[in-house]
Amino acid sequence: MKDKLMRAKVLIALFILGAVAACNKDKFTTEPKLTFKSVNGEIFGQGAQVRFVIGATDKEGDIKDTLWVQRRSFKCPEFVSDSGVAYPLSPDLVKKNNLDFEFEVAYNYDVSIAPILVGCSGKDDSCYFRFWIKDDANHTSDTVVSPTIVLLDQ
Repeated sequence: MKDKLMRAKVLIALFILGAVAACNKDKFTTEPKLTFKSVNGEIFGQGAQVRFVIGATDKEGDIKDTLWVQRRSFKCPEFVSDSGVAYPLSPDLVKKNNLDFEFEVAYNYDVSIAPILVGCSGKDDSCYFRFWIKDDANHTSDTVVSPTIVLLDQ
């Protein structure tokens, strides 16, 4: 009886260990993977800093190429485009297999300190942002989307 109970416990432990290993196996892929982590608010007045935190993983760890950011506005057609703005990623990232890190994308809303996030002229704006990256081997990640934020005109 003890022997059967011990075998059952071992089988259950092996099953759980296998399930955890299978979940981790898909975490790192050749194409970079992004996850949207947070934004530091929902409503921003002029002079505020808007900060997005994005998580990234990559099997080869060669994420050093380009970050693309696209703003999609609900109220200002001048901020709706099919392409994003490209930013070089930090050369300080250490290339290592199974790279897992977070990075921050920050804008200064309607102030003269770069990078500047410009608001609508004469009205509040509701918008969201899309983010994707390209690694050194030209692999493009999935696209992650921020929640909708409001940029106040005043």
